[in-house]
Amino acid sequence: MKRKTPPAPAPVETAHAPARRRIFLTLTLLAPLLLLVGAEAALRLAGIGALEPLFIPVPNAPGYLQPNPAAVQRFFPDPRRAPEVSIDTTWFPASKAPGTLRIFVQGESSAAGFPYGRFASPGALLHQRLQRAYPEREIEVINTGMAAVTSYVLLDFADEIIARQPDAVVVYAGHNEYLGIGGVGSSLASASSPALARAIARLRRLHLYRALERGLGSLGSGADPLAAREGTLMSRVVAERSIPLGSPLYERGLAQFRGNLDRLLARYQAAGIPVFIGTLASNERDQAPFASGDDPVDSARARFERGRALEAAGDYAAARIEYLAAKDRDELRFRAPEAFNDVIRASASAHGATVVDVQGALAAASSNGIIGAEIMLEHVHPNVEGYFRLASAYFPAMVQWLGPPAVEVDEATARREIPVTAVDRLHGEIRVAALLNDWPFVPERRPTTLPTPADRIEEIAQSWFAGRLNWIEAMNEALAWYQQQGNDTEAARVAANLAEALVNSVEAQASAGRLLLKASEPERGQRFLRRAAALDGGRVETLLSLAQAQFMQGNVAGSIATLEAALVQHPGDARVTYWLEEVRRTSGEADTAPPP
Repeated sequence: MKRKTPPAPAPVETAHAPARRRIFLTLTLLAPLLLLVGAEAALRLAGIGALEPLFIPVPNAPGYLQPNPAAVQRFFPDPRRAPEVSIDTTWFPASKAPGTLRIFVQGESSAAGFPYGRFASPGALLHQRLQRAYPEREIEVINTGMAAVTSYVLLDFADEIIARQPDAVVVYAGHNEYLGIGGVGSSLASASSPALARAIARLRRLHLYRALERGLGSLGSGADPLAAREGTLMSRVVAERSIPLGSPLYERGLAQFRGNLDRLLARYQAAGIPVFIGTLASNERDQAPFASGDDPVDSARARFERGRALEAAGDYAAARIEYLAAKDRDELRFRAPEAFNDVIRASASAHGATVVDVQGALAAASSNGIIGAEIMLEHVHPNVEGYFRLASAYFPAMVQWLGPPAVEVDEATARREIPVTAVDRLHGEIRVAALLNDWPFVPERRPTTLPTPADRIEEIAQSWFAGRLNWIEAMNEALAWYQQQGNDTEAARVAANLAEALVNSVEAQASAGRLLLKASEPERGQRFLRRAAALDGGRVETLLSLAQAQFMQGNVAGSIATLEAALVQHPGDARVTYWLEEVRRTSGEADTAPPP
């Protein structure tokens, strides 16, 4: 008889066994997370998967930043599919100097100054007027406006703007909400859910997510779906040509704008940054609806024609109501509906932002109180006068915030000193002609034919449009021409713009300062000459010009002090000695010193 093998003894449960099991379970559960964290850290160290930053260092200008020309690519899994739009270049110091007033502008193509460019933009016009009103302060206005953007883009840029220590933010945006990047009817990265779109925007800041997104995006066709279509960007971005008023898609766009704007203004409010946000204006009288329903009474076309009839009859208030109703019922949504202005007012009120009534200001500047072709180029973009009025609408609110100006700057002075050059104007007119020769302004695209240039300035503008010159080259050509013709006023206008663009260039600052003196604008010239002196270490020529600017303004004591400082820095210089004696001798007899 076989002996039975006794069963093995049960393992003895020690006091530490439950703790070990918990540790093992925790490590098992944490392992995937630890791997992800490790992968994220490795990608960051290797510089792989970084989101395109909003601001980048300026090449060959240490210590300066500029908006990133490739910033638009961050919104696309495959950057090759991003539209060819970018923010105009603005250089500003990476480290904000004490006492500097730094303002950022957010918005779309109207905020960017389309079609004229940076120096017709609301930001540039506001900068010119603020700097004139507060000459003792260094004022920076950095524009991040860009064509085709929606409120998603503004919200996505906000944290990087806050990190650059703004004193205020100016916002003018809303016309692209349906057909821009992330718009509910757009071919550009449309989002079915605002919550999902915002979540993806946050995830893109993870190098791991961005690297995976780019990798997967590159597996598809490299062809850009927009590039397959000819024509302007406006003619290529539309996925939904009909979004009726009150339709589900219309309501989604309205909710998207409301949600993103609330978050944007709340973010700035939490950071203690004042926001000035404008109501939206568009061409009411002279832009017929792009797409209309068939209702004989309440369609866009019917309301527009009723507006025409009422205006012809002299009932302007009723006519404007009909024009605005027609715009709201335009099913091709290239213009913001009036409901967006209600959202702007409500959101600003909820988050302590200042509403600027841009729409009211432009209407007040229009015949019969109805915005039309007098100040609008087409559906939403102002002409130069319109941009001037748009920027002027913000000015009183900003003065109220900043306090009484040192110099009163009336509209006549601001208009005379407007930074838009003739080359900018002409180039803009050509761009608009190309826009109007494409859908939706005409059924089919047609060529844009340029006339034979009537003068050298028209020739420069056409060469810039054709790509034979870049902006800096075009401005330098215009500057040389104006100087050759003895046109000091226009030469100074061009030189000042070059100096504002090339803020670290001694030559650009000094040239602008001296040309402004020749144009009898010593107040403005002095600012550029001070910049030049700070950059060049106080070269004798710069200090002599600065002293001249001070003398021309009647600041004899300042002129003498500058010349005395120049003599300390350049002992024995005959020119400084001579002019110091002259200023002391003639200080009570002359109001203008001869050029040194």
